[in-house]
Amino acid sequence: MTARARSIALEVLLDVEQNGTYANLALQKALRNNKLDPRDKALCTELVYGTMQRRRSLDALVAPHCRRPLTEMDARVRTLLRMTVYQLAYLSRVPAYAAIDDAVRLCKRYAPRAAGFVNAVLRAYTRDGRPPADRLEAAAEQADSWEDGAGIRYSYPTWVVRTLADALGRERTEAVLRACNQSPALALRVNAARTTREAMLESLRTRGLDASASAVSPWGIRLSRGGDVEQWPEFREGLVTVQDEASMLIAPLLAPERCEAVLDLCAGLGTKTTQIAERLPAGGRVVACDIHAHKLRLLKDAAGRLGVEQRVEVLLADARALPERPDLRDRFDAVLLDAPCSGLGVLRRRPDIRWRREPKDVAALAGLQRELLNAAAALVRPGGVIVYATCTLTRAENDRVIASVLEGAKGTLQVEDVRPHLPPAVAERVAGEGPGAWVTPDAFGTDGFFMARLRRQV
Repeated sequence: MTARARSIALEVLLDVEQNGTYANLALQKALRNNKLDPRDKALCTELVYGTMQRRRSLDALVAPHCRRPLTEMDARVRTLLRMTVYQLAYLSRVPAYAAIDDAVRLCKRYAPRAAGFVNAVLRAYTRDGRPPADRLEAAAEQADSWEDGAGIRYSYPTWVVRTLADALGRERTEAVLRACNQSPALALRVNAARTTREAMLESLRTRGLDASASAVSPWGIRLSRGGDVEQWPEFREGLVTVQDEASMLIAPLLAPERCEAVLDLCAGLGTKTTQIAERLPAGGRVVACDIHAHKLRLLKDAAGRLGVEQRVEVLLADARALPERPDLRDRFDAVLLDAPCSGLGVLRRRPDIRWRREPKDVAALAGLQRELLNAAAALVRPGGVIVYATCTLTRAENDRVIASVLEGAKGTLQVEDVRPHLPPAVAERVAGEGPGAWVTPDAFGTDGFFMARLRRQV
């Protein structure tokens, strides 16, 4: 059945390449529609995400064995070559002959006239005895710039490398690029309103799961391997939520245990909304605003599962328009703005983002973020706190947004040092010296986040 796994993976990759479908959605649909045993399901998933992640490096490995540029090839042939070379270069347990034979068979189905060409390129690749890392290093050394070389070596667009280096410097950028090519761990957030981390660790270990306390969040648990968490009793009973460990740091910056009214300005699916609700005092409420009705429906379901539905109010609206409502201005003790962003901090989980985003997207998102942060400043009461967070690592969307809004606020907003509000082990390793802190993927094996804390003065 391994051949079937390769065939499905190719179909998913072609769907992404030709139709612009998001990789995670295309893969989920394919796995629902095709019954694979666990081994083949794992292989299919690895081929999709691995090929997507290593695309630029794979092109650099394939190119020396082709007479014409990959950009001029039929998309089906190009994708098949990438997927097969990924197996040859990065999956040591996959026999080369099996990967090549399946590639030729698949090519005969999708692009029969190119089958001989695919066979010749793959055979030529295997005859080059150098390790893939050495070949990539040689290609990187021929690049026109450090950013180009790093992009080839670690498989990122040059502009992404340049943007990260602007924020983090070259040394930390390389560490981030390496970290974002690693497989993400599965993390759970313990529902503080219902149980303790110690009790949950004991429950998971009793069932034979390799669970450990997070070094990042006091509410977090890290698991060595994943699984169908939604079927676990701990999940169904509302004792845990799936959430990245760095993401768990954001909501506590609001100090929700001291708040009566909190606003989650761009709530999305509500992972942080429910974390706020779990920590509110008796009688406290969090208003979850989002522009997408289907996300708010899922948020309400999550709040019900976690037993905090009485503390959550949903609001379907464009957050930028909320200051126009007199009943909401100056109302909230704290406002969370987990802003829409380019997502360059979550590349481990969403490898296709690196190829979807363009520099113009960053500029457009920065404009939206400034509008949202200005709205947050009008909605928080005098003396209240705003937490601004993104899951990206660009200065344009992070500290420069903060600086721009502060300039326009003319003293009505003040930045507070976020580090005293973080766990000491995290505060010691965050990056950045300006407003806010950067938790980067290399530090703890988490997603990358920027977070800042502001207080309204008047």
